[in-house]
Amino acid sequence: MDAKGRVNIPAPFRSQLSEASENTFHIAQGPNDCLFVYPREIFMHTAAKLESKYGSLATPDEERRYFLEMMADAHPARCDQQGRIIVPQDHLAYAKIKKEVLIIGVLNKMELWNPELFETFIKDSRLSKKERVKRFGGADRE
Repeated sequence: MDAKGRVNIPAPFRSQLSEASENTFHIAQGPNDCLFVYPREIFMHTAAKLESKYGSLATPDEERRYFLEMMADAHPARCDQQGRIIVPQDHLAYAKIKKEVLIIGVLNKMELWNPELFETFIKDSRLSKKERVKRFGGADRE
């Protein structure tokens, strides 16, 4: 990350942006002090699903708060010519990202992590890596 809060999105992630995403990502605060970065098209699809589930005035307050908070915190970020996006300062503070950022591809989105927090999060498991693989399986597990 540079001094202006810009993060270089790796080319393999940028190449997956569809025309519908208009070279834009949406950054939202995720759990575990990380940030979710969705391509615009995926974010709009996800937001529509959340709205149908939690957006009604008849929705219980906690569920509605979740939906409204996620929408309020989501920030659009367009890639510049060098493939960088500007991450808002409040999002960087939430994720405790200062200079280095770890970018992890997670199916239809990326997660931005403070590398030390990610390492701690993984190590805090009560299961070893082998035990997690054995218990939760791989991509072929049904």
